[in-house]
Amino acid sequence: METRNSQKMRVWICCKMKVKKISTTFFTGIIIMSLLFLAVGFHSKYQAQTNFDQWLHNRLGFGPHPSQSSKVHRVQRNRSTKQHSPRSCQPKTNVMFLKTHKTASSTVLNLLYRFGEKHNLTFALPSKYLLDYPKFFRSRSVKGFPLQDGRHYNIMCNHMRFNRSEVQKVMPADTFYFSILRNPVTMAESSYSYFKFLAPSFNRSASFEDFITDPWKYYVPNLRYNHLARNLLWFDFGFDHNANFSLQSAQVGVAEIQQSFHLILLAEYFDQSMVLLRDALCWSLDDIVTFRLNFRSNETQWRLSPAQEDRLKQWNAMDWYLYQSFNKTFWQQVESFGKSRMDQEVASLQARREELANLCLLKGGKPADASQILDEVVQPYQSGQADILGYNLNLNLSLPDKERCLRMIMPEHQHKDLLDSKQFPSTEAVKKQTVANGDSRLQEKVQEAIKVTMSSKNRTSPTRSLLETPGTSYLISTDVS
Repeated sequence: METRNSQKMRVWICCKMKVKKISTTFFTGIIIMSLLFLAVGFHSKYQAQTNFDQWLHNRLGFGPHPSQSSKVHRVQRNRSTKQHSPRSCQPKTNVMFLKTHKTASSTVLNLLYRFGEKHNLTFALPSKYLLDYPKFFRSRSVKGFPLQDGRHYNIMCNHMRFNRSEVQKVMPADTFYFSILRNPVTMAESSYSYFKFLAPSFNRSASFEDFITDPWKYYVPNLRYNHLARNLLWFDFGFDHNANFSLQSAQVGVAEIQQSFHLILLAEYFDQSMVLLRDALCWSLDDIVTFRLNFRSNETQWRLSPAQEDRLKQWNAMDWYLYQSFNKTFWQQVESFGKSRMDQEVASLQARREELANLCLLKGGKPADASQILDEVVQPYQSGQADILGYNLNLNLSLPDKERCLRMIMPEHQHKDLLDSKQFPSTEAVKKQTVANGDSRLQEKVQEAIKVTMSSKNRTSPTRSLLETPGTSYLISTDVS
């Protein structure tokens, strides 16, 4: 009996121990599963934050890199927004832009003017409107050069014929160099319309079609301002625009440009160009948002046949080779940047432009004929046969918005005079202007020149009259259209 009870007791103890072991194992399993659920939840939350940061970085161009911690994300996002920097890098402030003709360069000039003024940078301004153009640039043509007290110039962006050694005397060693090109075929048509009364070759021909048919009938090499009629891009970069085309000389020229310039943009792909420029300079989205400036109405644009296009390519053979070369490198840079990323940033740029147009401009940004522009401060300069359009500001803007919007539509001559008056406040040639309250006005000579050229009755030769006025620099401003 005792033996049987002992056996029962051992069985009971054994079973109890097994149940206890199973319970312990089950409880441990529950703990492990709970920890796994917590880990998955934390990872999902982290991944969601990372995905949001990635979207923010790609879509808006600022914000943290997704590989960093969420705590650092918040700090960097706030800091980035505060500094208006597209990413965690230092914005470049020493910039040289070779302003070419009829290439959307006036629009690029506007964003450089705005950035420099916003950050109180020093411009290498011409005494009038051009840096020795059409002569080769010389450092002495920069107003106030050399600067005193160890200061240096930050931005150089007015028309010049590029002369690298002289530019380097003015700009710091770490300067970022860039320029912009346009298809020489459409550029030639635009140049004819804009420089009709300035280039002798254009002025002697009855029409653009007449000129295209036989350019040599009207063209005289080395005649003053005839460079506007042939290989104008090649000329602006400092090369001989009258040289007969040879592959070797064209390749040498392209190699020199590649050695001197960090980035070459394309007018036909302006928004993609702005994205690449923003990435290279580490600027904010608003820094590179622009409205199209110094462009023609459609009524003054000439449609070309394929045969006419081929003749223009042959006539501007050096420019055509230049454009083809940098068209190739441009798309290589887009490929390196990332096509998907490029599409996203172009969409952001266009959305922001539309947003600012609705804020700033009457009729949602619809261009206006110069005669319909209410404020003479933003009346665009007229030249040749082209009807240059502009904008009217929305009414009832706040003072900060009005100041900002006014600068975005201000033509380059007026804008240059404004910067001149701020950088050289003691100069009597330019009266002090107050843009913020809308009362800014230009010096009397520039006002009078604008009024003269605004009149369609004076279109027979408005530019030449300015050229021949003693002490007045001719006012060539250029953009794409």
